[in-house]
Amino acid sequence: MESTKPKISCVFIEDDNHGIELLRTYASLNPFLEVKGFFTNPLEALAYLSENPIDLLFTDVQMPDITGIDLIKCLRYKPYVILITAEPSHAVTGYDLDIVDFLLKPVSLDRFIKSVNKVLDKIDTKAFLPKEKDILFDDEIEYSISSIYVKEGGKIIRVDFDEIVAIEGLKDYVKIITDSGTIITHLTMKKLEEQVLPKSSFMRIHKSYIVSLFQIRKYDHIGGLLELRNKLEIPVGPQYKEELIGRIKPIN
Repeated sequence: MESTKPKISCVFIEDDNHGIELLRTYASLNPFLEVKGFFTNPLEALAYLSENPIDLLFTDVQMPDITGIDLIKCLRYKPYVILITAEPSHAVTGYDLDIVDFLLKPVSLDRFIKSVNKVLDKIDTKAFLPKEKDILFDDEIEYSISSIYVKEGGKIIRVDFDEIVAIEGLKDYVKIITDSGTIITHLTMKKLEEQVLPKSSFMRIHKSYIVSLFQIRKYDHIGGLLELRNKLEIPVGPQYKEELIGRIKPIN
């Protein structure tokens, strides 16, 4: 049966010839990868990526002229990234850049496949959102594959979808509650619900609240309260109860 998984456009950057040939072999064995290029020169890769948006970048860290970390910071279009490194310590730096996964050298085929599957899962979750080359801009928000940028005061703040716990409506503003704090920005609940947030991950449960389904800890359907992982309790509107039970799907 033909797979319904999307093709992932990708580029590989590895300055070691043996390493690039190994990755070439692994990529040829994966039906979900659409390889756009293999580069041993990171500056040539950077020039290509500046004009050609892709879904996924595999890049070595230690390379001549520019490191993989610095290369990622230079990219105009931000793809998913899998770092290839011989130093596990690079993972600490990588987390600050939202790296999907880390492949330690020598790269094994099973770890390569697991990394690609992680990206597939993320793309499936965000499938209905525009790709970065089709990003739309307005005065309030920048849409991307896995995050949004919002204004708070004089700052523009990036908010990753997977760190959002809940969103509370405050008339023409919303309070975005995350793992690390709250952000209040001029934005409507309707726009977030209908145009921005992945419907597979978020649900409106009250006229004033949207929650991340991954953050739900407990639902008291008798008392009508939803408890999230951060211990926040939110009321569930009567019109949303049936849909909520269907979304969280209890097994008994």
